Amino acid sequence: MTKHKPLPPLERLNELLEIVPIDPSQFEIQSGLVWKVWRGGTAKAGSVAGTKQPDLKTPGRFDWKVKVDGRQYYVSRVIYFMANGVDPGEFEVDHKDQNPMNNNVDNLRLGGDSLQQHNQGTYSNNTSGAVGVSRHKSTRKWKAVINNSQKETYLGLYICKIEASLAYNNKVIELGLDKIGKPLNDLETLECNCAQCCSR
Repeated sequence: MTKHKPLPPLERLNELLEIVPIDPSQFEIQSGLVWKVWRGGTAKAGSVAGTKQPDLKTPGRFDWKVKVDGRQYYVSRVIYFMANGVDPGEFEVDHKDQNPMNNNVDNLRLGGDSLQQHNQGTYSNNTSGAVGVSRHKSTRKWKAVINNSQKETYLGLYICKIEASLAYNNKVIELGLDKIGKPLNDLETLECNCAQCCSR
């Protein structure tokens, strides 16, 4: 999988750039971004931000790229971030119509194997019925973990399965992963027969 550099802060992008809709007849000359401020040279306020560049791995393919504060980024990734408020991180940004020149917001989505792993719910061998929660064998408590960027983060051991599920949900929301489709546990439908639940 291609490693992508982190995008500039959202506040910085919104300060410099504006997303504009692209008519199909303009895909070759409009990136989907315009400058809000003069950036020197021909980069005047209101002018197209970015340049069309050949893809070195795919002959005949071109992508729009834009330079912000001395670093170059794919326009599709910048637009996705600005429109959704979530840096796509390790995920690819796919063009639904397979046209890399069409950077209209509704044509961009997260894709790739990593996203599919992110968006998986519970596995068939999961006995807790909750995403990110499993029985810890030696303590018989519920262990909460979250997988993010192909790393597993330990969130603690809990007597109550619902509390473990809540810890998982809170971490997903804290990281903004719910905005890109990572599932949350429905705490209302979970059942736990621990002493804490029975005493309520």
